[in-house]
Amino acid sequence: MDKDKIKVLFETDADGYITGYQQEFWDGRQWQAPFDTSKAVDLAPADVQTIVLGATKYTDGKLVLDTAKQKALADAQTQETTQPDLSAKVADLESQLQEAQAAIMELADISLGGDTDATSTTTTTSAG
Repeated sequence: MDKDKIKVLFETDADGYITGYQQEFWDGRQWQAPFDTSKAVDLAPADVQTIVLGATKYTDGKLVLDTAKQKALADAQTQETTQPDLSAKVADLESQLQEAQAAIMELADISLGGDTDATSTTTTTSAG
């Protein structure tokens, strides 16, 4: 069922930008608002769809989009999602692993008193 205006409750940051919201919804039988509506505002559902979290404010009864803030958020998100080339880091870590394994083998040789691959054999001779 369509409704011209629905109740919307905003969560905002210290600067007044909308960081989240709850909205009234149709459950198939009636409109539901499972939140305290005393501080909610009435908005057209199409207006709610225009909210850009972190870049939209509700001022003087209207939603106001800060396009500079929207661009800054988009740029920050792009930087976070861009994957750096990790092949050089992987090669460095593999080299360090090989060096560590070689050092471990050398320590094992020292602590065992010789070549770890050598087997000890004891020979006895009998005097006649």
